[in-house]
Amino acid sequence: MVIFLKKNCSWLALLFVLFIRVICFFFHVNIPILDFILFGSLFIFFLLFFRRKSHTRNYQKSLTKTVLIIVISYYIIYYLLGLIIGFSYNFYDTSWSGIVYNAFIFVLPLLLREKVRERFVHIYKNRSSYIFITIIFICYEIFSSTFFSFQNNEQLVSNIFSIMIPCILENILLTYLVTISEVKTIYAYFIPSLISKYFVPILPDLDWFYRLLLQIILYIFIYSFVSNEYLLKVLRRPPKSEKGQNIFYYLSVSIVIVLGLFVAGFFKYQPVAVLTYSMDPTFTRGDAVIIKKMDSSEKKLLQKDDVIQYRRKDTTVIHRIVDIVDNQGERGYILKGDNNESDDPFIVYDHQIIGKATLIIPKLGYPSVWLSEFLHSNGEAEVEVGR
Repeated sequence: MVIFLKKNCSWLALLFVLFIRVICFFFHVNIPILDFILFGSLFIFFLLFFRRKSHTRNYQKSLTKTVLIIVISYYIIYYLLGLIIGFSYNFYDTSWSGIVYNAFIFVLPLLLREKVRERFVHIYKNRSSYIFITIIFICYEIFSSTFFSFQNNEQLVSNIFSIMIPCILENILLTYLVTISEVKTIYAYFIPSLISKYFVPILPDLDWFYRLLLQIILYIFIYSFVSNEYLLKVLRRPPKSEKGQNIFYYLSVSIVIVLGLFVAGFFKYQPVAVLTYSMDPTFTRGDAVIIKKMDSSEKKLLQKDDVIQYRRKDTTVIHRIVDIVDNQGERGYILKGDNNESDDPFIVYDHQIIGKATLIIPKLGYPSVWLSEFLHSNGEAEVEVGR
């Protein structure tokens, strides 16, 4: 009976902490030390009422080492990318006083939170408790973030992909790690991440899409290596029985990664969704056009009737070259949509050209079209978009 009451109290304690965070959010109460107080109180509660003996086994040390190697390798690659794409200054204060502040206000509460996650998971050891604590911490983190500060559809989508999805995936991964190991394994993942986020003065200048893509790759690698190691060392499943499944798994992951990089524009060729009817009937709204990126020497070979993609302010246009002119010694292009009555109202130069259209895939671009309309419902085009 006493154990039953204690367990019920643990669920209520987690709900109460989430309730306090939600109340502070709706009443715009900003208490920097709140997370430390709440998670510190939870940690003491679980420490006093749910004591357990901790036994570190060899496989747990191995899992921790595996996670640490993967995460360190990830951040080495992450910062090497910064040498290519550039760096930006960290949003958080990384002076000596700022580091102390960040450690106390942000890092310590998160470390306490993971101790609470470990205690709760090891007390119940069932799927419903795993789901419950994961949802509690996801909700808590979202209400602690700037997720709800969007002012338009574009910011909403950006917040979903830069805050909500990473938060959900990370918490699922952390709960999984603690179910098969201990909190040290979580810290092996968490501490390098926290150091990068709160203590390093510069970060690679990546937008939300590339950050999310890299995070998904990291989560996949951690889950894949850790789960395989757990199966082999703890469940004693022979490697041969998992060989076919592993090949299929890694092949699927590789395909997803390559497709993500392809859509993101990492390769020479990149798909672009057509938003208008300006090039009908060559291609039309909802089609996908594969663009071959061009360097300066390749742009010199462009000819009349080539279909190219060019950049105009914050938009891109895919139209046909109808004439090539010399404007004060600089090569310029007159373009026109096949379905438009007039030429584009400006000359396009080499530095504006992204690439040349090489392949058309009908209807494949409709998801991007719908998303673009949702984000930019009030956008106005500077060129004709087709009759």
